[in-house]
Amino acid sequence: MIFEIDRDQLTEGMSKIVSITERRSPLPILTHTLIEIRDSFLYMTATDLEVGIKVRYGCVNSIDGLATLPARKFLEIVKELSPGLVKVELEERFRVKITSGRSSFNVPGMDPADFPAWSNPEVIETSEISCDKLSHMLDKTLFASSNDDSRFNLNGVLIEKIENITRFVATDGHRLALIDEEIDIPLVAKVIVPKKGLIELKRLLEGQKDKAEIGFESKNLFVKTEKGIMTIRLIEGDYPDYTRVIPSEKTKTIISRKNTLLQSLKRMSILTSDRNKGVNIKITKNQIEFSVNHPDLGAASDTMELDYSGEEEIDLIINVSYFIEAISNLDSENITIEYFKEGAPLKFGTGKDFNYFSIVMPMRR
Repeated sequence: MIFEIDRDQLTEGMSKIVSITERRSPLPILTHTLIEIRDSFLYMTATDLEVGIKVRYGCVNSIDGLATLPARKFLEIVKELSPGLVKVELEERFRVKITSGRSSFNVPGMDPADFPAWSNPEVIETSEISCDKLSHMLDKTLFASSNDDSRFNLNGVLIEKIENITRFVATDGHRLALIDEEIDIPLVAKVIVPKKGLIELKRLLEGQKDKAEIGFESKNLFVKTEKGIMTIRLIEGDYPDYTRVIPSEKTKTIISRKNTLLQSLKRMSILTSDRNKGVNIKITKNQIEFSVNHPDLGAASDTMELDYSGEEEIDLIINVSYFIEAISNLDSENITIEYFKEGAPLKFGTGKDFNYFSIVMPMRR
């Protein structure tokens, strides 16, 4: 096996797959990337057995073959090489020689036969979706998924089909984000896609303007783009009935300028800690007041004007990080915050795009 490829292309490809590889693993082969040369194309594959990705780039002066290299070390080497062509050549005992200009490296690999077999997505039904739209839907929901490993069914995004609408939902039990798009995907039931895999999918989609093919089988999601193929093992389990926490009663609506509100919240967050993210919020006619009182860090308050004509004073405590993330993901200069009743979640939107909203539960006093 031998090939030559531009350093920047090699760096781009490795950057898309390296984070999947394990730093330490009972299976050392999972710390490696599989390199395959076939018909003047370079294929690089990485997997942790839950998520797999294969990217493809054109190469020159090639001889077909297979090799493996420790993924993170390979990327470190490539990043430090001089601009221009990089030559990679398989030698005896699975060692790989990497040369560029006057620089030369000789790195031990492993037997490619030990690398996990790749599932073939060509035998399943797929449909096309814009890479931009798929990335947009992930941006709007991923932040609300759980990081708690003990709640495995919340450690991902729910994807479901409702007539001609595809819905993405994420929640960690304290907040929720939901987006609907008119996309026809080959899905007959709800599926839960793990957060780690979707983060890697976003990395694959970066910079791609064409369409992606998406398809499902019983245990996996497959996505194919111009530059790569990805497989993600689905989470087995039931997703909670998220519709029960979405308020439907009559609301009081607050309208605010997004950036002004963000700046005020970020000032308050300075005096919060990882263990206490609560910020006191008091809303009166056309005014909102934030206050923080931390026994070790000190106290702060901030007041700003907004559009609220209700007679009832609103007084609650909310996680400032959740508040900031909720409004940061709204694509509008003016945003709406809907208040329902004491103890009910706040609903964040733009007042114009009804296909997307998020909600945040208030904290207990």
